[in-house]
Amino acid sequence: MSTKALALETEESVLNELQDRCWRWHRDAAIALLLTVLAFAVRLNHVDFNSLSEDESAKWAAVQEYRHGHFVGVNSEHPMMLKVLAWVSLTAGERWNRLASLHRWPTMSPEGWLRFPNVLFGAATTAILFLFCRRLIGFVGSFAASFFWAVSPLAVALNRLAKEETPLTFFTLLACYLYCRAQQADSDESARRWYDLSAIGFGLAFASQYILHFLGLNALAWFLAGKMGLNREPSRFSYRRFFLVIFLTFILVNPVVLSPSNFSAILHWLHHDGVTHSGYNFDGTLYLNFPSRLLAGVPWTFYFWLLLSKTPIPILVAVITGSIMLLRDRRTLASCLFLSLGVVQLAGLSVSGAKWVRYSLAVLPFLFMAGGYAVQATWDRMREKKVSLAFVGLAAATLFALPLLELRAWSPYYSFYLNSIGGGQKHIARYFGQDEVSEFDTREVAQQVCSSAHAGARLATARPMSMTYYIENCGRSDIDVVPLYDRHYVPREGDMIALEPSRRFFETQRFFDALEHSGMSRREVRVGPVLASTIYLFDSSTPQTTGQEQWTLTQLGESPSELVTTTQKPDFANMNTVVGFLRFPWRSK
Repeated sequence: MSTKALALETEESVLNELQDRCWRWHRDAAIALLLTVLAFAVRLNHVDFNSLSEDESAKWAAVQEYRHGHFVGVNSEHPMMLKVLAWVSLTAGERWNRLASLHRWPTMSPEGWLRFPNVLFGAATTAILFLFCRRLIGFVGSFAASFFWAVSPLAVALNRLAKEETPLTFFTLLACYLYCRAQQADSDESARRWYDLSAIGFGLAFASQYILHFLGLNALAWFLAGKMGLNREPSRFSYRRFFLVIFLTFILVNPVVLSPSNFSAILHWLHHDGVTHSGYNFDGTLYLNFPSRLLAGVPWTFYFWLLLSKTPIPILVAVITGSIMLLRDRRTLASCLFLSLGVVQLAGLSVSGAKWVRYSLAVLPFLFMAGGYAVQATWDRMREKKVSLAFVGLAAATLFALPLLELRAWSPYYSFYLNSIGGGQKHIARYFGQDEVSEFDTREVAQQVCSSAHAGARLATARPMSMTYYIENCGRSDIDVVPLYDRHYVPREGDMIALEPSRRFFETQRFFDALEHSGMSRREVRVGPVLASTIYLFDSSTPQTTGQEQWTLTQLGESPSELVTTTQKPDFANMNTVVGFLRFPWRSK
């Protein structure tokens, strides 16, 4: 072959490779965008229909302080980034609602605008997970992993709350992806740029929530990769530059941490000095939930049961299969990352005595990565065996269509979701009610109280912050809201007491013992099939023998309700208020 012909062939080969690379890049970008749009639509659907939780009410109060120029000493145990984003979102939302009302465009309540930043972060995590997996596994497995994140009811529910775990997960995954790009870079200059971007990502993660161990878990993953010869040698990593960029990013985004009062508040929070109530009701048993109790707190099986019962079965099968494969095939980069950021992180969460459903969010991307690994391996095997297209289509429908249909059936009650292993609809709010129900009905309870309470009444509730917000929205600032978990609280004549099973603490248990089985008149507020709250009116005129004190209650005053209600009896001796949020798919028509 002549030199000219060889040159032409080489040029053509290079051109074909560039075109193929360009095609793959555009294909990956299009798929990442489509999956992100799907995740965004699911998370935005009726995001404002449920009430603010206590933690969200603290964010709301912080935004009001920010608007008046007060930044120091405001919700100090948490960084300011999410609160600033909520401030921006609420301000933009107010302007949008005013404009939309003129043109009859869709609007959203303040609850939705407060949560909107996390909706964006949760949706964007889909794209980052897809791109990250593309560095580790094939296209089909990457698609599966990001699809699992987009439609998993657990991830969707947690992304619809204004809590720090969502931006923490997004920026941590972004930082790990950028670190991977740095490790796989072709030149020192390119590696340095990716390392700087990764450091910025970790800085933003720390500015989302004061949690540092993800940096160590990422380092552990690449330490394991180095032992197996999976990264480049020699390393082009500079510790001094990396940590300096992290620190500068963190301070730039969260400058209030330099305030002595804020730093003191963080230390107090770490030592549980601000804890006003304790206990987690897991599967009907109340456990102490302090991190320092380690295995003596909430049972170590909490997160394993959470994942088993709240993951759609097809996704769960893929995750378990992929986990076994990655634990067996350890000489892969995907295995190193899964071992560190998946297995080790899950073990650490399980050992801690304090457990909350939202803490599991940062583990999910790496579990779904394992699921994608299994899907990729299965796809490769099918291609080798030349399996019929009909069988491939059936397998794809089972893996992708069933979780999507199941998600649609539970919309928008994503937090209630249980698969058949967890008992499905029969066991709603049985295991994790404290995380699933607590934020749903505060608005409706406040409306009931506002419509029936006398002037200057006192309401005792285990969610005083959110209840105060909704009571004031009703125009009843005369009602005094007091914490039910206050150890010094003693019911007095005319007090209204709201008992919420999802807010059962050691400090409120005495009220459940005294009131639930007393036969007293009550007004119940339900979220679909779930009893969310029961409102009592304290009256000492009729003695009761259910407790040490002589407690009596009379019926709640009959008042017009602002809710859609159904009365099970002609009098108010046992009136059940069914909250008309949105129709449950399984509710009889």
